[in-house]
Amino acid sequence: MIARLDLATIHGLREVLPRLTHVPLAHLHDLSSNQRLAYWINEISQSLAKESSIGFQWVASGETSGFIVYNDSAWDSNIMERRVGTIEHLAVRGDGPQATAILHELIEKLTRILADRGTQCVVCKVQSNERAAIHALEQSGFLLMDTLLDFVFDFSRASIEEIAAGREEEALKIRPAKAADLPASMAISEKVFADYFGRFHADPQMPEGTPTEWVRSAFAGWADWILVAEVDGKIAGYGIWRKPLEIEKRHSLSVAHYDLAAVDPQFRGGGLWAALMLDGMRIARDVAQYVIGPVHISNHPVQHILQKFGWNIAGTRHSFHKWLQA
Repeated sequence: MIARLDLATIHGLREVLPRLTHVPLAHLHDLSSNQRLAYWINEISQSLAKESSIGFQWVASGETSGFIVYNDSAWDSNIMERRVGTIEHLAVRGDGPQATAILHELIEKLTRILADRGTQCVVCKVQSNERAAIHALEQSGFLLMDTLLDFVFDFSRASIEEIAAGREEEALKIRPAKAADLPASMAISEKVFADYFGRFHADPQMPEGTPTEWVRSAFAGWADWILVAEVDGKIAGYGIWRKPLEIEKRHSLSVAHYDLAAVDPQFRGGGLWAALMLDGMRIARDVAQYVIGPVHISNHPVQHILQKFGWNIAGTRHSFHKWLQA
């Protein structure tokens, strides 16, 4: 049967989580099972503590076989100009037809409630090897928007000094961004993402200009450091980075985040993107052991550079959207 999952009932999950197919922190291969479990319990508890949370679990013979946790997403709602929420957790035991059926029932119950509440779009991201979750989402009307590769760089196993910077532009200067750099950075984003095909482009119901909001949010304080590249005094690119998140610090996860880097098309091919990446990595080295970053599956040039620099593909995630109301 389907039962509510909230902070009062979460205690029953601790014994069950290790038997579910989802692997938390899959991109960090060196963690112990206890570290993963402690992090996951904390992450689920944070989700359930939010005011907008809705959680359900599938219980049979007194044991949970799967669960789902949803929350409204203020950030997505703001940039998409719709009422949007996210399935933050979706996990089940096994990956066969029965597991798919369990998740399908949980998703259907959730989306019926959300439709009554006026939620317009639901987003869900799952690891590419979670077959039951993928099948259940598709059976429930979710559409695949994009696929991201999770790249990881481990400073304990590779040295930045061994990477050739390849700066061919003598007039290149990389410096911390200032507030006044926002318009130029957004203009670069508009050029770079014009032919991009991430989830905000794949979904025809997205408002125009959505991708540039990442940059605006970064300059507004979401990012911990932003670098801009200048060529002959003109801003030609930028890179966005973050320090370990609070939950990561709480669990002693030494992880920094590379979120985005873009170069004006007229300056491509001169080693500028690589130079931006290396300068960002030098800063990250002082705050973390690992740097993680998502790359779109079709962005082959960036994948090539990162692998050349010693980054490894540690995981793959699919993004799904379902529109409950236009």
